[in-house]
Amino acid sequence: MADKTKAYGKQSQDNLALQLRRLRIENPGKGTQDERRQPLEPIDTNIQQSPVKSKGKKSRSHRRSLVCNHDDSIKAIEISDSLKKHLYPLTTVPEVGPSVLDFADWSTVWTNHCDIIKIAHGSFGGVFRMQSKALPGTYTVGKLMALQARSGFGSKTKDFTAPAAAQNEALLLSKLDEIPGFVQFRKAEILRGKLPAALVNASASFDSSQRKDEKSTWWKRACDNATQLWLFLEMSDAGSDLEHVLTGKAQLGRGLIHHGHVTATHVRDIFWQVASALALAEQEFEFEHRDLHFGNICLSVPNVRMHEHSSELYTDKPSVLVTIIDYTLSRASIPSAEHPTYFDLAKDRTLFQGEGTQWWRQYEVYRDMREAVKNDWQPYNPFTNVLWLRHLLVELLERQSGFGRRQEEAALGANLRALKQWMIENSDGTGNLQNAQDVVRFCEKNRSNAEMISP
Repeated sequence: MADKTKAYGKQSQDNLALQLRRLRIENPGKGTQDERRQPLEPIDTNIQQSPVKSKGKKSRSHRRSLVCNHDDSIKAIEISDSLKKHLYPLTTVPEVGPSVLDFADWSTVWTNHCDIIKIAHGSFGGVFRMQSKALPGTYTVGKLMALQARSGFGSKTKDFTAPAAAQNEALLLSKLDEIPGFVQFRKAEILRGKLPAALVNASASFDSSQRKDEKSTWWKRACDNATQLWLFLEMSDAGSDLEHVLTGKAQLGRGLIHHGHVTATHVRDIFWQVASALALAEQEFEFEHRDLHFGNICLSVPNVRMHEHSSELYTDKPSVLVTIIDYTLSRASIPSAEHPTYFDLAKDRTLFQGEGTQWWRQYEVYRDMREAVKNDWQPYNPFTNVLWLRHLLVELLERQSGFGRRQEEAALGANLRALKQWMIENSDGTGNLQNAQDVVRFCEKNRSNAEMISP
């Protein structure tokens, strides 16, 4: 492992069992993520490996495209048998299907009914937000990925996604959206053709606001190819990503996070929603996210503001709602799949060579993961989730702007710092902290003899 004392500060001699308040991990149960979230049933601390219990999965009533009343006009195009074979891994996902649609026709339908802007990009695609023209304030989000060709141009381009890798992401989107805290999946479509003008303009506008080293290039290489294949993944709008919120590029609303200033309450609400989602996903699908940097954690404002100040490490009235996105590098065991879905990071050495500036610890996590799994990325090793949870808590606490004047905020801040030290001291891969579920179990086990820290 990387030197944790160098990356995460000095070791502490504090006894966390004497410092933590009662902790419960939440689960929204049925309904959308914008509805009030309910806590999980208490964990049986007498059982070493007692499961994290959930009261139910989310309803799939949200699986409805924003243009569902109009997309029947988009006709499928004929493709060769060799191309069908090339796309076969992706088309086996029920939510994708065997059809390939004309990109120009698809764009006409979407631009007739939605305003489109680009909101993010990554090495494997761009993310667009669509707002309904008929229902202002109604949004959907789409991730557009350029697919590798069977041969010739684009067949070996690293920024393009192989159909088998795209299959993994589509399958994970479909399955994980049953678990509270993960993005809601709506639709997936395979497209062919040049990148339409609306998306070219949206991408150019987005790039004009980025620094030179942040500009995306993948779409420029694919946009003029008439036979280019694409995958469009439609999802619910999860809000603004944590990186933009913390850097002040996105605002959540009055009384919430402004200009990157977070309080102890924000830290708690974000951390425990992420931890609970990962714990349930581990239990359900042997899931590892493997790329849970701040750009893949989204924040939104609850429809009903019920937040109350408290010194406890858990609340069923969070100040913000959290959604985990982007499973490009993730690993899971899906019951319907013959083999685990995963991305072989051993083939991407550049990921482990990053240094960064503002987010330098993110690259330490990649290297720590590689050491933990011994560069074998297929087996289940949920310790990778622990590494990302530790990273999240440390980074959030370093960016807090003061734990507030309230006594509850000061006490909560002390509890969170104690939790951070416990995670640092026990996340060497050999102790009792092996997965996100262990974080839940430990805090539950120590709830009865915990004490409030004096502010």
